[in-house]
Amino acid sequence: MEIPIYLESSIRPLIHRDIRLQEYMKDPTHDLKYRISPISLESSIQLLMKIGDYDKQGKLIHKFFRYIPYSRSIFEDEDFLQNSVKLKDKIMDNLLTPTVPLYMIEIIVDNFQEDLNFYKEFVNSLVFNMNLINYKRNNYRTVDNLDDYINSQIKIIHYSKKELGVPKLKYTKQLTDLYSAGSWTDNPFTSFINYYQIIEYFFNEIPDNRLFKMVQKQITSPLFSYNRKNDIIQLAKQIYDVRKNDMNELNSLEIVLDYFLDIKMIKKLLTDDEIKYYSKSFPKFISGDKKEVCFNINNFDENRYENIKCLARRIYSIRNALVHNKENSQNNYNPQYHYKMLLKEVPLIKAIASLIIIKSGHTF
Repeated sequence: MEIPIYLESSIRPLIHRDIRLQEYMKDPTHDLKYRISPISLESSIQLLMKIGDYDKQGKLIHKFFRYIPYSRSIFEDEDFLQNSVKLKDKIMDNLLTPTVPLYMIEIIVDNFQEDLNFYKEFVNSLVFNMNLINYKRNNYRTVDNLDDYINSQIKIIHYSKKELGVPKLKYTKQLTDLYSAGSWTDNPFTSFINYYQIIEYFFNEIPDNRLFKMVQKQITSPLFSYNRKNDIIQLAKQIYDVRKNDMNELNSLEIVLDYFLDIKMIKKLLTDDEIKYYSKSFPKFISGDKKEVCFNINNFDENRYENIKCLARRIYSIRNALVHNKENSQNNYNPQYHYKMLLKEVPLIKAIASLIIIKSGHTF
């Protein structure tokens, strides 16, 4: 089974050399082995066939593939000249070998016991894991349409020496797509917004679950009676107050952060310098003072309630500065002057987004 991926690296011109030599990794639980390898002729053709416009296909081949089926070594080899099948295969292979970094996750299964969707979820999880640890100093995306990937840019934010393990969790594709997009760009603005949307994804679910548990606890109590008017009115007021509070985006952010945040895991994803920075500094393009938006991750849980509020205010203020640009407002992001400040905030929100995806995952 072959699932195309697109990858990019900051290590030029030695890009992807060790990927080409990769050996198979094994997942004994699901009786399969897999590796990253150069894209095959079959997968290249399938990607091109998805583009129905023949003129567009021709332009893509001309620009991104070795489109001239001529190699002196081919025509000097008598075996090839005397074997039309070999010659045709060699020319086709040369014709559709991409010059852009198109690769594939190649999965080999001796005995298929799962449906196709399982293997797609497996690769989705594998791509997330590779992006999480910046595997081989590359960023990765699954490829559905060549147009979406061939012009991308990248900036490596972190390089982790953690080993790539076999995926054990399956993740929501919408979240991993946002995560890949955040890792893929060289613009901290785009990175921050993509990672923020991963947090925002749970703004309804987590508060709703909390409200459900609160109401369930109330109505199942032996002290509650649906025949007592006062009990019903008090419950209605509680529901109204909670829902009104949850409709505030900053409050929703606090609830989601409190639900998912595991400081031990966050510390594994940040450097000591970054942890120190968030405890003492904040970007100048957001309003507020140090006490409102700075927090020490090393003793975060000693006063978790206040630190969650500081973290939420920091993230929310940055988010507002990015998406709003009102005259005479203190919270205005200017990419000309604030680019490097925003770049320092990306590792924090990326770590939180990573944690949320992991903790919301389910075992295969």
